[in-house]
Amino acid sequence: MAEVANRMQGMQQSAIRTMTARCQELGAINLAQGLCQVPPPASLLAEGGRDFGQLDHTYSPADGLAAFREAAAEKLKRHSGLSVDPETEIVTTIGATGGLMATLTALLNPGDGVLVFEPFYGYHLAALKMLELRPEPVRLVAPELEITEAALRAAITDRTRALIVCTPNNPCGRRFSEAELMIVSAVAEEHDLLVIADQVYEDIYFKPAPHLSPATVGTLGSRTLTMSSLSKSFSIPGWRLGYVCGPEELMGAVRVAADPLVGCAPTPLQELGVRALRLGDDYFSDLRAMYDAKRRTLTEGFRAAGLSPNEPEGSYYLFVDCSDLGVASGVEAAEILLQRNLIGTVPGEAFYLNPPERPYVRACFSLPDEVLADAVTRLANGR
Repeated sequence: MAEVANRMQGMQQSAIRTMTARCQELGAINLAQGLCQVPPPASLLAEGGRDFGQLDHTYSPADGLAAFREAAAEKLKRHSGLSVDPETEIVTTIGATGGLMATLTALLNPGDGVLVFEPFYGYHLAALKMLELRPEPVRLVAPELEITEAALRAAITDRTRALIVCTPNNPCGRRFSEAELMIVSAVAEEHDLLVIADQVYEDIYFKPAPHLSPATVGTLGSRTLTMSSLSKSFSIPGWRLGYVCGPEELMGAVRVAADPLVGCAPTPLQELGVRALRLGDDYFSDLRAMYDAKRRTLTEGFRAAGLSPNEPEGSYYLFVDCSDLGVASGVEAAEILLQRNLIGTVPGEAFYLNPPERPYVRACFSLPDEVLADAVTRLANGR
């Protein structure tokens, strides 16, 4: 009789998807999963509906349509200051997750250690475990959740080969500063580490300074693979369009790995994705203004309920300290909010290998305004 593979030992459905299912059962508002429930650009939908029959519906090249790679390279230069050769230094993938899986598969071996900053994005951890890599946690220092040199150096072992940095960060919304990324650069240079930069929230931030891409800091450019996607910037997570870019000598292996993993990203959606990637600056300014308003709405709701949300610099999540509920863990806090207020959140423990110092929950504000208003009312009234 067939048996479950050893690599699946200890693997289980994410806390995010589990909470989504519970929200559906109880009729609760789902602030747990980052479903990105805001409308895509109207022009993109209109053009897609008009032109879909005339688009290419065959396979694309394994690394994506040339036009898509060119448009992605243009956007990387415009928004992140990265100069990427679309012919040799970028690969189109099934979302940023596909880029992560291809990168880990191509460049690391089972048993290699990979540093992850706590709190981390849960799928980063899941990908490491699936590929039998060794996650090595580095605690971001509370209350500001900062990268410190002491914590980073203390986490390195003789098996450490890589580091993942997510900025703007999911789940806490931090945008790591140049000083913090210089720490990463110095340590990565000293220990010859591969750096994997996840910047899928690069276009969603709430202060004037533009996105700072890790690969532009210090000596990180020569050792960093940068992942992004169209999901967050254009509210099209279901299209599953992402890309990964980096030095040519590394991207060749990533290109080869991506092919058997996914075949190719959806060809007609890549064609439409070109149009999204070339939207003007006004679109992105409006996107940030929309999310800033949503952020303030949900922040005020949690504060009015006596809780302590952070002030995220980017992404579309709040990281809420629920100490005032009199609980010892985010698991307890999330259960209270679900049962008492019919609001689903994610326990902070889902983003840590070791227990967090405070009872955090994560709450998503990428939802329609009326849903956020309902959530605020439930927080205030207990239902």
